[in-house]
Amino acid sequence: MNLKNSISAKETYNRDIKWLFDFTQDLNNRKTWDKQTLEIDIIGDIIELKKGTRVYTKSVEGIMMETEYLTFKSPNEISIKMMNKSPIFRNFIGTWKYDSTNNCKTTIKITYCFNLRFPYNLINRKVSQKIRVNMTEKLHLLKKYLIELENENFL
Repeated sequence: MNLKNSISAKETYNRDIKWLFDFTQDLNNRKTWDKQTLEIDIIGDIIELKKGTRVYTKSVEGIMMETEYLTFKSPNEISIKMMNKSPIFRNFIGTWKYDSTNNCKTTIKITYCFNLRFPYNLINRKVSQKIRVNMTEKLHLLKKYLIELENENFL
């Protein structure tokens, strides 16, 4: 599969890599900080995320996606592939890479690779820009939530 578009965003957090990986890959936690995701749940009888697990998401913009975990390498990386037919995306793969820095800090880099369906491929630049804004906002929502969590623990 030749994916023509690739967009990345990254952010550094004052958290240990293992803790941050576990926190962001726990779907119940995801519902508390990711205000862009309206719904997110595991599909089927599996109760934990791992390679092969299927997950359903619905964004606040109404975009629904069924994905399958292609990789689940704690605490360093996950990748997902879109499994359903989307009105916007012909193909979609997303990765989250976690890199530990000094002083117990962790950088998360999200990368989305995709091909758009007609007529969205005609406004590829505009759609890609919107996706980049959403990715950056997702990382900022996580940072804001973690800062609020730290402040609550100090009170």
